Amino acid sequence: MKMSAKLVFLSLTAVCVLALTVPSSFAAPISSIGTIDVQRVFKGYKETAKAQEQLSKEEAEFKKDFEESQKKIEAAKAAGKSDKEIESMTKKLEESLTPKREKLIKMNESLTSSLQNDIVTAVKTVANNLGVEVVFDKQVVITGGVDISDMVISKLNEKK
Repeated sequence: MKMSAKLVFLSLTAVCVLALTVPSSFAAPISSIGTIDVQRVFKGYKETAKAQEQLSKEEAEFKKDFEESQKKIEAAKAAGKSDKEIESMTKKLEESLTPKREKLIKMNESLTSSLQNDIVTAVKTVANNLGVEVVFDKQVVITGGVDISDMVISKLNEKK
């Protein structure tokens, strides 16, 4: 009976050891998964504020031009101009605003792309330095992972 008790004890011990070690060998170590708070990184990056300021200036200029165009159209209507003249005037004003609108859109795309590229580069650098293999947006991770947002913000702001 002593022999069979030892055998049962050893079997249970082996099962417990396997149960504890096997699943963990399939799971990724906590440090191989990183998370970032994308919104916080964008807000914390100094270049974002500069880009927003630059874009705001262009938007204000476009808005001013647009409002002036609207005033001209309203003045023409008040002066009793014909529908054909107003339509022609509207078309000319819209044509003059189109390049400005396109410039504003391209500027927005360019600035956004530049900021995103900077952030992705900083994320890759920080992740490599920490041995983190994968980085997710914090909003999609329910639990786990290492938040590297502050390190990414520091990396971004140190180079400029």
